[in-house]
Amino acid sequence: MKLFIVPSWYPSRLNPKSGIFFHEHIRILQVAGDEVVVIASLIHSFKKIFTPNKLLKIQRGVLTEFGQTTTYRHEALNWFPKRPQKTFEYQQRQIIRLFEQAMADQGSPDLVIAHSSLFAGAALSRRLKSQNIPIIIFEHLMHFLKPDLLTDFYKDCIREAYCYADRIVATSSRLRDSITHQFPESISKIAVIPNPVDLSAFDIVPQSKAENTFEFLSVALFRPEKRHDLLLRAFAQVRQWHPKVRLTMVGDGPEFRRIKRLIAELKLTNAVTLTGYLPQPKIAVQMQKSNALVLASDFETFGVVLIEALACGLPVIATRCGGPEDIVTPESGFLVPVNNVEALSGALLQMISDYHRFDPQRIRQIAIEKYSSQSYRQAIHDLYTEIMASEKS
Repeated sequence: MKLFIVPSWYPSRLNPKSGIFFHEHIRILQVAGDEVVVIASLIHSFKKIFTPNKLLKIQRGVLTEFGQTTTYRHEALNWFPKRPQKTFEYQQRQIIRLFEQAMADQGSPDLVIAHSSLFAGAALSRRLKSQNIPIIIFEHLMHFLKPDLLTDFYKDCIREAYCYADRIVATSSRLRDSITHQFPESISKIAVIPNPVDLSAFDIVPQSKAENTFEFLSVALFRPEKRHDLLLRAFAQVRQWHPKVRLTMVGDGPEFRRIKRLIAELKLTNAVTLTGYLPQPKIAVQMQKSNALVLASDFETFGVVLIEALACGLPVIATRCGGPEDIVTPESGFLVPVNNVEALSGALLQMISDYHRFDPQRIRQIAIEKYSSQSYRQAIHDLYTEIMASEKS
């Protein structure tokens, strides 16, 4: 099958980690035999072009990357940061121009996958409908879980996208329910397909652990909604009962310095390790050295890091913040309310005391059964078959 993938955000020189998980989605489809073309129109803030030592240049034109994946890319600065409709209109023109160029070069796709209605789906859905090219919109944004983030303009864009889309995909049940509550007209089109996870990099590797210690791990961008502050305060309470317990925090981002200061304020410097950003293989090593993973977020549309931890046989603790409710079961860990230090510290203590009851092999098997690459690709092909059947009837 020939697929055109249109992400609303994507890795670039200015934002190398933005949407990096889309690379994995693309690779999965390619390995399975699908022909994939990527179309990416990226709009950057002026702040992004300045680094401490140099002025970064934005990229334009057609690139080839990730083996045989042809990528049609255009990048531009946001000249209208306070006029989102103007910015969207410009981006829409660029997406359509790139799409038509790709069609001329590569031929018509069997299916278009737009990652997010804001704004890839909104830019293309009406045009594709007129050309009888099916489009599926995959939603990832936390905006749906926090409706006050959706402006009237955003809502208009979403309605436009959903009106002409053939199917809408949410990555979790909670995200699906939130979308259908706010946009009830979409209920007949929406399905749940979990994000895929490349489990080949994550496996159970027995590690010798120091006696009488317990290693918690956190892997998340240092952003406000990830609630590293909540985790640290809960961890500080646990330290009163288990002085040898440790916490490793993997990631970087705008909250990094604030969290570093909080660690000092809570007198946790000797108990908490900050690694900064780590590539996937090194994250896997950290998981294999740890006893359990903790995710303390206020909002998560999915939670890939939870699946990666399960694949390493780790039990997990997560907040009921969206995606984790579909992932965490009594066999694999604990769920706690969001923004509740006492509940989170209680779960950390319970994990230490009940750790022996978790079966690493069974935990890994859960991850394989539900979140394998094969399941993701098959779900997309099933939706395409469903769309084609409905058009014929």
